[in-house]
Amino acid sequence: MTATREALAPGTTLGDYLIERLVGAGSSADVYLAHPLTPRSGMPGDVALKVLHAGEAGQHLARDRFEREFEIASLLRHRHIVRMYGHGELNSEGTVTPWMAMQYAGGPASDVLIPAPDTEPDLPTIVRVASQSAAALDHAHRNEVIHRDVKPANILLTAQTPAEADALLSDFGIAQFLDDTRPLARNGRVRGSIAYAAPELLQAQRLSPATDLYALACSLVEWLTGKPPFPRQTAFAITYAHIRDPIPPLTSRRPWLPSSLNSVFTKALAKDAAQRYETCEEFVAIVAHTLRDVTPPERPKPSRRFGWFPW
Repeated sequence: MTATREALAPGTTLGDYLIERLVGAGSSADVYLAHPLTPRSGMPGDVALKVLHAGEAGQHLARDRFEREFEIASLLRHRHIVRMYGHGELNSEGTVTPWMAMQYAGGPASDVLIPAPDTEPDLPTIVRVASQSAAALDHAHRNEVIHRDVKPANILLTAQTPAEADALLSDFGIAQFLDDTRPLARNGRVRGSIAYAAPELLQAQRLSPATDLYALACSLVEWLTGKPPFPRQTAFAITYAHIRDPIPPLTSRRPWLPSSLNSVFTKALAKDAAQRYETCEEFVAIVAHTLRDVTPPERPKPSRRFGWFPW
């Protein structure tokens, strides 16, 4: 949190919800753990309240994205998509600030699955989270919704322990309908996360479900190897790589991975969207099948060296 804004105090009410505590502070909105003042059928005791920053509420694009997230996500009913419960506005000192109530995930974002340089990936958990995320995306696509910002940070886990968690696809703030013809970029800036952006998104071309599949494949590369496909120093270099550079083999980063995965990801990350897999679930099912009997090697424990001996 920055010094220019204050978190809402525990005990504050927004609509029919009572705030318990702040659980996340973002660049444009804060998220609070809350519970409904009046129990309602089908709603759990804990909910997440996302509140747009007061300074952002007056910004047309920020407010439009916030309202769009609720509008589109409310249309989707899937066990691996964050559920929306309600929305409203906080009126304080003449400033109207939008808020929305949604399903509380209970765990961190799935970027906790990204292995550190000295660790190996948790394959069973990664396969499960990827499979559930793929099912959520395919459900959105069947309902003619493209997420446009698939990445580990937007896939939440339902438990603090990843091995016990399920996935929840979140943040539909820049999602769009398949027949949406509005510009994909504003003032030359791409809306979305460049590290996971498909070539057609970066070039302001027509998007399709294959755009989300590409981003999911980028996320899987990062979960499996510790880095997205094209870790470059600048946004320009990352953009160029997505559009022009060949797909790096996963085995160049994790030699113990099956070599057949290289061709699987080459297809999923094809520059031409028409050459990718038909659905996210088809792609992830092949990855899961390829990894079914694979066990990462054990990392050697560092040897203990002593500078003093008692004899």
